[in-house]
Amino acid sequence: MQNFLQHIKSRVIAGVIFLIPVFVIIMIVQKLWKILSGSGHYVANMLGFKPIFGNSSAQIATGLLLILLFYFFGWLVRFSILNRWRDWVENALLQYIPGYLTYRAQLQEKISPTEDPRQPVLIDTLMGKRPGLLIEELPNEMIVFLPNSPDTNNGEVLFVEKIKVTKLDIKAPVFMKNMQKFGKGLIGK
Repeated sequence: MQNFLQHIKSRVIAGVIFLIPVFVIIMIVQKLWKILSGSGHYVANMLGFKPIFGNSSAQIATGLLLILLFYFFGWLVRFSILNRWRDWVENALLQYIPGYLTYRAQLQEKISPTEDPRQPVLIDTLMGKRPGLLIEELPNEMIVFLPNSPDTNNGEVLFVEKIKVTKLDIKAPVFMKNMQKFGKGLIGK
């Protein structure tokens, strides 16, 4: 019973942590909707939406304004000065919000997935072999990231002698999925 309650507690906490960014996005969209709803009434009247869409004309016009707003700011991202300002805001303020950088990295990976260039490796340690990802090769040693299992976004970085590192013949995404399954299927059959 104790294990069951602990399992329920950990799942509820994980669910809350997962949903925090969703709630933030919903709150931002709600605030923008409230701000734009007055303009939505004006635009609906100006463009004659009422005869076409009826009572929903203001909501449709507000939705269109919201989409146009997102499009406009998506277009502004092309300018480097605005990107520098956004980066400054992220570095100065947002990095202090717990979990923001992790969620931002996950969101960017989902929006525009890129090929993971890291090479999966095994590292010989005193306690056995540990799976990791090669980050950089130096003349006498390698920098290796050792992901936690099942939370592969967290882990530790080690400087390891080259002779203690064995490269694996597996792609990084497959490696990370296997690490999320506590290493099952990591080495192959």
